[in-house]
Amino acid sequence: MTLLGALKIGLEPDELLSRHTSWRIGGHAIFFARPKNTEELTGILEFARCERLPFYVLGRGSNVLFPDEGYGGVVINMLEFKKDFMCAHEAVAEVSAGMPNNQFVQKCAEHNLGGVEFLSSIPGTLGGAVVQNAGFSRRRGVINEIGNFVEEVTVLTPEGRMRTLQKSEINFSYRDSNLRQYVIVKIKLKMISCPQKQVLAEVHENSKYRNDVQDLQHPSAGSVFKNPQAPSPSSGRLIDLAGLRGYRIGDAQISPRHANFFINLGQATCRDMLELIALAKDKVKQKFGVKLEEEIRYVPG
Repeated sequence: MTLLGALKIGLEPDELLSRHTSWRIGGHAIFFARPKNTEELTGILEFARCERLPFYVLGRGSNVLFPDEGYGGVVINMLEFKKDFMCAHEAVAEVSAGMPNNQFVQKCAEHNLGGVEFLSSIPGTLGGAVVQNAGFSRRRGVINEIGNFVEEVTVLTPEGRMRTLQKSEINFSYRDSNLRQYVIVKIKLKMISCPQKQVLAEVHENSKYRNDVQDLQHPSAGSVFKNPQAPSPSSGRLIDLAGLRGYRIGDAQISPRHANFFINLGQATCRDMLELIALAKDKVKQKFGVKLEEEIRYVPG
């Protein structure tokens, strides 16, 4: 397809990815797309397939690291995809994959639905949260993960075929799932009936906790590493005990406030961040014998 043809289906050439990631890191993508509906999304996937270009699906870019050299394919940003669609009946909600997490929680509150208040402080879209089985809890021993609420997921395959996956076909694990091979378009969730006032109170407490504990003042990707299994300390604690809190390579720094947050002080490169991640893994492995596993996704160019 010619460049003119690509432009006709809404593909933007040579888009700087640092504009679309919470780390503010990343070079240019060959093409960048912002589909608003299934027809546009299907056309973009067909283009990528015909041109033999890889594609990467992006929400708010809150858990991803792109290389400084850029991405040699199509980045599909889902922020505009049916972003306001949500249908709630009794305790079941159907929602677009493009809806931001905080907006989803607010809409749930309006329908007196709760259980997913933990999502409100996790930047990103619901589709990204489901793919990664996002979770958060400020209470020790309590596990909150979006996968616990998912009943079915409607997806597009890389070939552009629509499928609906039932709960029994979806494998959720700690910060992962078997959904990465698909493009999620819609999610059905079984919610908990809960008064709006109670939902909003929990949202407020979660937000206060994260502001008190985490570094939200600098560009970051949230937690860089998954937490090891108990009884091991958390990844942040291990990095801290290894003496790396505040350590810096270029403009990439392990946050002085939270050692599992790696922040961009202004001009950090992908190389800086990868070196800092490798250093943290090596030091923790040497000192404690624990192999840290990344929660963030590095996307090769």
